[in-house]
Amino acid sequence: MKLVDRMRLSIRRRAGHVVLRSELAGLGSASQVSDALRTLQRDGDLVRLGSGVYAKARRDAQTRAVRPAADFQTLAREAAAKLHMTPGSAASGHNAPIARSNNGNIVLDTGHRRLSRKLALGERRVSYINDRTRAKVAPASDRRLVIPATNVAEFVRDLASRHQVSYSPTMSDQWAETVTKLAGDPVRTGPVQDLLVALQRAGKLSTAQMTTLLVNYLRERKQRVRSI
Repeated sequence: MKLVDRMRLSIRRRAGHVVLRSELAGLGSASQVSDALRTLQRDGDLVRLGSGVYAKARRDAQTRAVRPAADFQTLAREAAAKLHMTPGSAASGHNAPIARSNNGNIVLDTGHRRLSRKLALGERRVSYINDRTRAKVAPASDRRLVIPATNVAEFVRDLASRHQVSYSPTMSDQWAETVTKLAGDPVRTGPVQDLLVALQRAGKLSTAQMTTLLVNYLRERKQRVRSI
């Protein structure tokens, strides 16, 4: 059996959607594995997410387009777990704090670690937030604004009320929502997330502040669900 066929069979037998090059390295020499991975991408069995990181894929029978077998958020969580990129991800990567922006990009909370590894799928990207960036206070425009780690929803609502900011979806928001629904990957937001977007658009929060608040809000909400 050819190496590419052995790799294809090995990939299909693996649980999950993310495959690391290191998991396949023992099947052949470095150059042989590289050639086989290129063939698997060309044949539509894999798509590349980053250096040494791939996702299982399938080719549409009608359009012949290659699509990953899972949505981008699922792939980001699995990649984080396999690469030990987030706190506790080695044991439970799917519970790692994760936020999704309204343009489909992903933010991973990496705890004390500072990472530069690039992960992407098409135009969508993974970025990172860590203890250092999460603890930062507001920029010079509002030094008194300290980002809370608890009661985040109440903080966001009070901030929006103080600045008389409310959320109104723009044409780009509606377009992005329609596109993601058609792609089978709907964006699920809530009133707090919408207020964060509105505050950032109004110039009351920087992009870094909005991201930090969003991560803290999702983390707090997840902790509350677990405690019930």
